[in-house]
Amino acid sequence: MSAAAAGALEEVPAVPSGHSLTLQEVLVDQATEQSVLRLRYVMPAIAEKSLGYNDLLADFEHLCETQAVPEALAQPTPIQQIVISLSDQETEFGVSNPDATQYFEAFNLETDICIWEGF
Repeated sequence: MSAAAAGALEEVPAVPSGHSLTLQEVLVDQATEQSVLRLRYVMPAIAEKSLGYNDLLADFEHLCETQAVPEALAQPTPIQQIVISLSDQETEFGVSNPDATQYFEAFNLETDICIWEGF
């Protein structure tokens, strides 16, 4: 897995929920049969306002369409899957952190359309 430069991504994108978030990192995983683009965001309101997964559904779709698709299309190898995570604090990828609240959503990428996978 490699960290990708997030040149096309906004550091602070606007989302339908209106809560502020920042881009923690962009990862590209080409070690599996599918190339996976992971966008990892920090949204402190998850902890501050006790936001649940259902409160953020529109944010996931919006981030996929406006942030992940352009980034996926800019990658040198085709991306088949997009995973977006929202966390109340920065976390290290792949390391368990029981103090963090994290939500994930996965999408298949067909041409330039996000197709929800339903984690």
